[in-house]
Amino acid sequence: MWQKIIPIIENNERFVLSSHMNPDCDALGSELALAEHLRKLGKTVTVINTDPVASNFRFLDPKQRINQYSENRHTRIIKKADVIIVLDASGSWKRLGIIGKSLEKAEAVKLCIDHHPDPTDFVDLAVVDTDASATGELIYDLILTMGGTISKTIAQALYAAIITDTGNFRFPKTSPRTHQITAELLTAGADPMAIYRQIYEQNLLGAIQAQGHIMESIRVAADGQIAFYGVTQATLNQFGIKSADLDGVASLGQMIGGVRVTVFCMELSQERTKISLRSDGTVTINTIAAEYGGGGHPSAAGAISEGLLADVLAEVVGKVERLLT
Repeated sequence: MWQKIIPIIENNERFVLSSHMNPDCDALGSELALAEHLRKLGKTVTVINTDPVASNFRFLDPKQRINQYSENRHTRIIKKADVIIVLDASGSWKRLGIIGKSLEKAEAVKLCIDHHPDPTDFVDLAVVDTDASATGELIYDLILTMGGTISKTIAQALYAAIITDTGNFRFPKTSPRTHQITAELLTAGADPMAIYRQIYEQNLLGAIQAQGHIMESIRVAADGQIAFYGVTQATLNQFGIKSADLDGVASLGQMIGGVRVTVFCMELSQERTKISLRSDGTVTINTIAAEYGGGGHPSAAGAISEGLLADVLAEVVGKVERLLT
């Protein structure tokens, strides 16, 4: 599946890598692993995202090579790029946030590597494998197909990518291949205890307290089949945290027995709301995300909608209720 992309990589020199807004570990780990591989090939690589790296993911990037987009600092780099590679973010340039507009205008060859079942017509060439548990699996395969080696740094990044996107190996796309890859990453030096601790046990106190506040606000609908809740900017300010510090909150409702779908909405501004949907696998919810210009997996998807938090939350819950009837 790499036969068209590999020559593009081999025959070009300047690369820009990017991913979706509020990048998760799969996005960050894939970017860091691919960036190191490209640098080993002698390429010039710049990783740029719209949003900063969440505090509990910063251990993956000790050299701080992931940049937060700045028009003044990065416009020239983007214009000079030969190749732009979008990782873990098919769908559209909007999925990338404000950097998406600059990348779309660039004259570089545009590639996408992803495991989400969303459109890829916004780039010139894409490799998408929806059977992969994480984009990190695909980057591992690409590196080996190109004859590269898995260093300890790459192993750490890809292991973090895979364990988070598989929910620590419990989500449906976890396969024998997933475990084979992670076994190789452990052999290459990935430290599972250290990675787990950094991701899950180094949260800000305010983030943990905010989770408690959010859990108290959870309500149910459709005879307990839907859990729904939201968080405002005022709540984030109350606990001194940012939206990126609430990674994993979208799945809290799935802890409740009988819940098939969880709807979590976060206020981004007064009339702009982020939608996160989670399913137990019996309900396909990425169709709802697509209605708002988003996407994702059948059991985990998201989007951003114009509208007040309360209105968007009520509207999405209504759409889920209709799916269950």
